[in-house]
Amino acid sequence: MNRMRKKFINILNVIEVMNRLEKGLTVEGALFIDSDTHQLSFKPYHKAKYQPGYYKRPKPKLIKKLPWGWLKQSVRNNILHLSVPIDLGTAHTMNIFKQSASEANNALIDMELKEFC
Repeated sequence: MNRMRKKFINILNVIEVMNRLEKGLTVEGALFIDSDTHQLSFKPYHKAKYQPGYYKRPKPKLIKKLPWGWLKQSVRNNILHLSVPIDLGTAHTMNIFKQSASEANNALIDMELKEFC
């Protein structure tokens, strides 16, 4: 006759886990046998998205919309994105790149002048 044995799980950070479960959210974590107590234990992962007031990186700010792309400014970089169809040919594509780069340069200069003036 097989007897059903009750299994207990030791849950670390019980309050966090219960709060998430009460809200109907999932709880991700690690299930392991504790080397000290030799009990089955569950430890929830501490993910930033679950914590209130977590840091979220700001999206790059659009400086100028160009005919074939855009110029954006992130916290660290200026990003120039151009996308030109292959059908236009090499000479026309190079001309578009040159024009877009000069427009982007002018937009950066205008932005700096607005900041300082």
